Amino acid sequence: MDVLQGMDPDKMIIILPSALVVMYLVISLQNFLCKRSNPHIGLILPAVCFIAATVLAVRPLLVVEDGGAGALMPLCLRMWLTFNIATLVFLFPYYKHYKMRAAAKLQAEMSAEEPDASAAGTAIGTGNDDTSGSR
Repeated sequence: MDVLQGMDPDKMIIILPSALVVMYLVISLQNFLCKRSNPHIGLILPAVCFIAATVLAVRPLLVVEDGGAGALMPLCLRMWLTFNIATLVFLFPYYKHYKMRAAAKLQAEMSAEEPDASAAGTAIGTGNDDTSGSR
C-alpha cells in the first residue's frame, strides 16, 4: 500500500485503467470457461483463487515465532476473507451459467413431453360444443 501512496498521479492514471482491463479480461475468461460443455471447467479459476487465498493467509502463521500465532489469527482470518472476494466474483458467473443450464435442461424435458400433451389437448378440444350461447 505504501507503493501506491507514494506513487506519482500520472502513473496512477496508467495503472488504474490497465488493472480494470486485466480484471475485465479475467472475468471474460471465466464466462468463457463457464459456457463450455463440461460444467466443471468453470470451477478452475475459483479453485485457483481459493487455494491462493488460503496459502497467502496461512503463510504468516507458518513463519511466526512460537507463541505469536494467537495474535496473528484474527489478521489471517481477515486476510483470508478479503482474498476470497475474488473467489466469490468468479463463482457468480459459474452459478449463473449453472442455473441457465438447469433451466435449459428442464425446458428440453418439458418440450419433449409437450407433443404428447398437445396431441391429447387438440383431440379433446375438437368437440362440437357451443360455447357462444347462440343456436
